Amino acid sequence: MKKILSLVTLFVFSMGIALPTFAEAASQKLIQPINNARITAGYLNTKYQQKFGFKHYGWDLVSATSNRTVWASGKGKVLATGYDGVLGNTIIVKYPQAYIHSTKATKDIVIRYNHLASIKVAKGQSVTKDTSLGIYGNTGKYSTGAHLHFEIDTDAVNYQYSPTLGSSSNIIKAGTASTVLSPKSVLYTKNSAPDNQQIWILGDGYQSSTEDNLPIF
Repeated sequence: MKKILSLVTLFVFSMGIALPTFAEAASQKLIQPINNARITAGYLNTKYQQKFGFKHYGWDLVSATSNRTVWASGKGKVLATGYDGVLGNTIIVKYPQAYIHSTKATKDIVIRYNHLASIKVAKGQSVTKDTSLGIYGNTGKYSTGAHLHFEIDTDAVNYQYSPTLGSSSNIIKAGTASTVLSPKSVLYTKNSAPDNQQIWILGDGYQSSTEDNLPIF
């Protein structure tokens, strides 16, 4: 048996195959929420801040097709839904044991989805990557066109608190940025069927040139 294991190990290293770490194997990989997506505004983008006067703590996405469906990114539970007076139709989902590929850590992750045209899930509902959360839209006080704005946060306790707001609204509360991560640090692109995901930057300076370079899952 030891000889067989040694031969397998030798084969793996000779072929350059990377074995998953324990943290990676014991966690879930979260995928992008729109299957064919364009990033129209990136995380902490300087040009965005200069134009709008505040920092952008998430991504703005639109579909590269006519399909505006927003999908759950993995296995999770809906913590809150409803119409927020500032950010429009909002959904908050907790994804337990999510793998953060930028740091190789595993943490519970919260994603806040804003500006939806419609909501298709309810508080307390369990979701998977095949669950349609809703359709993105143009709701909320500061939305300037149909898109999905979402933020990724490692604070799964104070899940309603966002650094985007300077003062609290009815659902989303004013928070700090200390636990918020760039979507690029967490998300994967699942390019296999049935998801067949792709992602691009719009290329107008409101995104970094490598922001769409997500690992493939």
